[in-house]
Amino acid sequence: MNDQAQALREMVKKTGNGAESPEKGTENVGAKPVKRTQPLAKVVSITSGKGGVGKSFFTVNLALALHQQGLRVLIIDTDFGLANIDVMLGMPARYNLSHLLKCEHTMQEIVQEWHDGIQFISGGSGIGELLNMNEEQLTTVIDNFSLLSDPIDIILCDTGAGVNEMVLRIAAASTETIVVTTPEPTAILDAYALLKTLSQNDDTYNVRLVMNKAVSQKEAENAINSFLHITKKYLGKQLEPLGSILYDNYVATSIKQQIPLLVSQPKSVTAKNIIAIAETLIDLPSQKKPSGRLAQLFSRWLQ
Repeated sequence: MNDQAQALREMVKKTGNGAESPEKGTENVGAKPVKRTQPLAKVVSITSGKGGVGKSFFTVNLALALHQQGLRVLIIDTDFGLANIDVMLGMPARYNLSHLLKCEHTMQEIVQEWHDGIQFISGGSGIGELLNMNEEQLTTVIDNFSLLSDPIDIILCDTGAGVNEMVLRIAAASTETIVVTTPEPTAILDAYALLKTLSQNDDTYNVRLVMNKAVSQKEAENAINSFLHITKKYLGKQLEPLGSILYDNYVATSIKQQIPLLVSQPKSVTAKNIIAIAETLIDLPSQKKPSGRLAQLFSRWLQ
């Protein structure tokens, strides 16, 4: 364990070397959007080892990028009790999952539509019963998805940060799990701890890495390559990078204004990076069959 910690410390030192300002021509510009008509039937969990790495920001803008490709997207804020997707969308949720559990409102009523057909479900904020949902209650929630009238191609589950039982359950029920981190040393260490726990719980996870908030393409590549080396060496896991996202000043402005970046600044470097990641995600084959009761419910509903 000491060897792992020392190696990780050395890795995060190296990722800071060669940091540069973003240069023209290094933005990972995405290809021209192509309308897709075939349903993907994917459930993608988006998680992180710690808060503050831009996980929810990425989720919202990824949803927009996928929608631009012709996919029908549903965002579920599964950071139960601490949900903030509705805040980032600038559209306070009328109802959330707690209203469904209490039988106060139906699934149709708690699903809200935002921006040209993208749908989202709030996990609620400061609601104790959502933080302590058991397997039966989660099953009830997913069973209710069958009552939705509009078909969905892809579900994005924005999980809570860190390692807990809920994150592990949702990851197990997903066809893809995206771990978002940054080149910051603490973010790298926490992302490694999350990946280690995921691997110990179920080694069949399809885990993809997104390196966010890089100041240059060189910094992003250094951080990704070092992280892949460490996970291969100590976990025996060949992690797949999904892409990197360069930071620009439009990000902070879009968050403050509660307007997603792909709406306010669709031609920015950061927006182009997210579009490229969305295109890569679309083309990924669904190699893993999710496990467990929750996965079976998700699969049955999507089909």
